[in-house]
Amino acid sequence: MTELLGVRVLLDWLRFVVHLIRGGEHRRSALLMWRRPRGLFQPYGTTQEDRYPELFQFFRQGIDDVPQTRILSFGCSTGDEVFSLARYFRQAQIHGIDIDSGRIRACLARWRREGQDPRLSFACASDVTQEVSESCDLVMAMSVFRHGALGVSPTDCSAWIRFAEFDQVVGELARVIKPGGLLVILHANFRFGDTRAASWFDCVRSESVQISPIYDCNDRLMPGMPSDDGVYRKRSAPKA
Repeated sequence: MTELLGVRVLLDWLRFVVHLIRGGEHRRSALLMWRRPRGLFQPYGTTQEDRYPELFQFFRQGIDDVPQTRILSFGCSTGDEVFSLARYFRQAQIHGIDIDSGRIRACLARWRREGQDPRLSFACASDVTQEVSESCDLVMAMSVFRHGALGVSPTDCSAWIRFAEFDQVVGELARVIKPGGLLVILHANFRFGDTRAASWFDCVRSESVQISPIYDCNDRLMPGMPSDDGVYRKRSAPKA
């Protein structure tokens, strides 16, 4: 066991050095893993344009595209999700949040290059405690509540991410959603249904695809447990 731990530490350090040398997004991810700021889940900022077209079209059909509509991309990385959504919604306000300041600088640089659309905004933050309660019609957390190191399914995930922190952050996301608004969680290593906030929501679209190991409230692996990723609509009152 000690030898295996030593090998894992060595491999982690080698990956860290390689990422630093490669620079760019690799370097940002490595520094995040080294610093481990409060609120960090997924250190990798992997993203792409129009990553979920069917899902984005589903949002567009169910949410009014008016100036009063507010969309939050939580863990927006370098902004591809925000800029993609701006092509589906031509009037809605779209706000991107990411824990890494370098990624937010990349978002703002692109925003300036592409004409400084006043509907789009970005902020560096690890949570939404500064956001106004019941202010959002749609909140998305796509591939945020996970960690790349868990792909090998260790029996305990607490060295990388913890359910207690997931529960807290999801509770804050729930707070900022209007009654009738949508919360979207994809590719998480925890189940939304295990959170305290889940009693306020009904599932309106399941996106469960078993690509990630699932961990329980005590950070222990649940072999074979399916995820409950999906789109959830906020109720005006919690379930009895």
